[in-house]
Amino acid sequence: MKHHRSPGWNQRAVALALLPLLAATVPMTSQSSAPSDLVAARQELAQKHFDRAKVLFTAIVKDHGDSVDGRLGMADAELGLHEYEAAELEYRRVVALQPELWIAHKNLVIVEAALGRWEEFDRERALLHAARDRGAPGISRSDADVIDSFVVHGQRWVVREYYEPAGRSLARYNFENFGPDGRIREYISLESAEDAKQVVPGGEVRIGHDPQAITPIKSFALNWYTGRAHGSIATYTDGEPTYEKVREDVLRYLRRQE
Repeated sequence: MKHHRSPGWNQRAVALALLPLLAATVPMTSQSSAPSDLVAARQELAQKHFDRAKVLFTAIVKDHGDSVDGRLGMADAELGLHEYEAAELEYRRVVALQPELWIAHKNLVIVEAALGRWEEFDRERALLHAARDRGAPGISRSDADVIDSFVVHGQRWVVREYYEPAGRSLARYNFENFGPDGRIREYISLESAEDAKQVVPGGEVRIGHDPQAITPIKSFALNWYTGRAHGSIATYTDGEPTYEKVREDVLRYLRRQE
């Protein structure tokens, strides 16, 4: 089975397969602290030295309480440490200072999923969807957002949402499991039932953005794929199911596997 990815997709996938699931590195904003302090803190964050990064970003925030860069970096470090409630508080402070800093909203989606706060999870996703609908600067309709992560039978799964259904099977969500080499070894997709039927018999499955005229999807299928086989978990004939429903069906399926 061939996996066709858009440029740079594999590098992003490898990074996101590892904990923590930081949606991106800390961007420089207009409200900056001392550059030397930020450089050192960002280096620690990039190297996944989250304890040290948090100490440095905390010092920046102490001296520059309105620093978006400092607070965003501290939130990212807390996300890396799995301090989800603390990260949520900092991300909320960041978006209060800079409401259209989309990376903070994207990471809030991940945090709310980790906390199981699904109303907040849906609210943040709706905000991002609305920004894309109106063509807001700094956010792309072709983005694939990481929205969730969980472990079943010792295997970590990363969940990616496509605002625009992606690939030949028009996937809306991909639940991806990575091997030790950082490559996807199996995945589960919520995709167009009809388009998936047309793709699979040819033996070629695409993951990622594939520009085309997208028609409304009437029915969805939750399908699993490995390098050796594929199959179906569930179908949804009444339009797109909620993410919570899809997640529940995926978890039930995975927990039944040996």
